Amino acid sequence: MSPRFSADSIVGSTLVGQRRLRLVRLLASGGLAHVYLAQDDDGSTLTVKLLRPEHQGKREVLARFEREALAASRIRHDNVLAVHETVKHAGPFSFFSAEHLDGVDLADLIGTRGSLQPARALRVCAGVAAGLGAAHAAGVVHRDVKPENIFLVHSADGREIPKVVDFGSASLSEDPGPSPNARITMTTGFVGTPGYVAPEQAEGMPGAPPADVYSLGVVLFELVAGRPPFAGGSWAELLIQHARAELLLPEWLSPQLSAVLRSMLVKRQEDRIATMEEVVRALRSLPEWAG
Repeated sequence: MSPRFSADSIVGSTLVGQRRLRLVRLLASGGLAHVYLAQDDDGSTLTVKLLRPEHQGKREVLARFEREALAASRIRHDNVLAVHETVKHAGPFSFFSAEHLDGVDLADLIGTRGSLQPARALRVCAGVAAGLGAAHAAGVVHRDVKPENIFLVHSADGREIPKVVDFGSASLSEDPGPSPNARITMTTGFVGTPGYVAPEQAEGMPGAPPADVYSLGVVLFELVAGRPPFAGGSWAELLIQHARAELLLPEWLSPQLSAVLRSMLVKRQEDRIATMEEVVRALRSLPEWAG
């Protein structure tokens, strides 16, 4: 690929995978990929995520990109981004297609608001928990639950629907490929985001479903308190706090909400709420749910 490649230069061209996808316009560019609005031959609108050409020869980067598509494609749930196909290769490009989301990510929302009303925060987190529960049932652990990976859209009837996105750090069990017992994970280094990572991940463990419960608990804490539970000057300090520091909850939270947060943010994963289904039930039982 020429070093002169520009993401805008391929707008209007067609990529062929399981379907023919005409790139309509560039939506965003990140360090890993370019994202395009695209149209199928039948006129339906979707999103194409295309690996930046300079990353094509980087095995670890390509593996993350393929993992993202494979993990999400195994999950069918209203609260998870619908990925239509695994990564396809067309000439110098690697890409996959997904539903087009029109909305805002949770990080941008709380960046302007600081916090959410408790009822809204609970509904957002219950939707995320439902989506993550479907992921766990499909053998997928997200391992990087944070506001940047939660996208908020609105249905035709006005309901706010959170969507879990970016499964690039996920672990997958029971891979449907030639080796059914294989696990696809990050091969080296720390997995997750220091401000939201579970204690077991902070100490180097790979992360199982309870790790997603913990990370979602951090998100819920931030949504209702207007700040994360721990703040450090470096990623190393954050990891130490998640692994060892005492959790201090705002005194003005209701006893019931405080109890749920404590049960999601327990240091030992064995003592944490075990499943996302239990998280949903716990959130729905809170007095704040009714607004």
